[in-house]
Amino acid sequence: MDMLQGIRAFAQVASAGSFTAAAQQLGIGTPQVSRAIADLETHLKTRLLNRTTRQVALTEAGERYLFHCQVILTRLAEAEAEALGLNAQPSGTLKIGVTASFDRHHLPYLISSYRERFPQVSVNITLAEQVTEILLSHHDVLLLCSSEPPDTRVASECLGAMSSVLCASPVYLARYGVPQTLADLKQHRCMNLADDLSSNQWVFDGPNGHEAFSVGHTILQSNLGDILNNSVQADLGIGPLPVAGAMPGLRAGSLVRVLPEYRMKARNAYVLYSSPRHLDTKIRTWVEFLKEALPQRLARDQAAFSSLVTASSGDGKTPVNGTQS
Repeated sequence: MDMLQGIRAFAQVASAGSFTAAAQQLGIGTPQVSRAIADLETHLKTRLLNRTTRQVALTEAGERYLFHCQVILTRLAEAEAEALGLNAQPSGTLKIGVTASFDRHHLPYLISSYRERFPQVSVNITLAEQVTEILLSHHDVLLLCSSEPPDTRVASECLGAMSSVLCASPVYLARYGVPQTLADLKQHRCMNLADDLSSNQWVFDGPNGHEAFSVGHTILQSNLGDILNNSVQADLGIGPLPVAGAMPGLRAGSLVRVLPEYRMKARNAYVLYSSPRHLDTKIRTWVEFLKEALPQRLARDQAAFSSLVTASSGDGKTPVNGTQS
């Protein structure tokens, strides 16, 4: 027997109170409905419906069985909707919120590559100053970087580690001196990225293990990464720059790595989104694409930076690791 057909017929008769009405709603003949329920009752070895010439009523066993049938049919409808969504081409506008902590260097490539796969999706990107559930309601996804996992009440995926490097310009260091320890930074002009989750501490792994420097007063704080990068190169002070954004300046010599024996602690990049159940296709495909593409690019950044440091140490050049004495 066809159990699913029997369950559907039984639930429809229970709802309509009539074999004829149920048959019309199912788009089949009344004899088919009667046969499906009879087969179901035979299979279960119990009567589900009491039939009279005037009405159809549930038996006690039928009432209990109907509850489970409704659960089965609801879950089946959800599965069908999800399967249809998986096969649908994403379309519409994808609203992306980006916090100051997230290195936006890779976004143009990521968006371009994503749209090559899904050209019917357009993208709207805005700067998100704080991460809140209310803010998430205005965006499809939020991108952030943090040393701590996001709030567990919000769905999220880790996209890999984003590294930063402490930099200054050669002109600045020649004018104000080269710091040798974290304590020396207190005598320098420090700049920082206005971050929505950090505690204004620069965290390092150095000669003495895990160390932190409380930034305190800064001469410049911005939630725009390019402003911070340009300000460092304009001799304004010392600041942490994402590795990907700092490497061109380090190669060209317009930037110098400060305190090279200290390594700034990397922070994880995350994508936050609404509940994973019944995700819009464009959100689901964007999250999946980020999980596939961004970790690879971040790993390449770190490998390229390590090669740059090694090459600079080997040939006597010093744009990465500090000024020559």
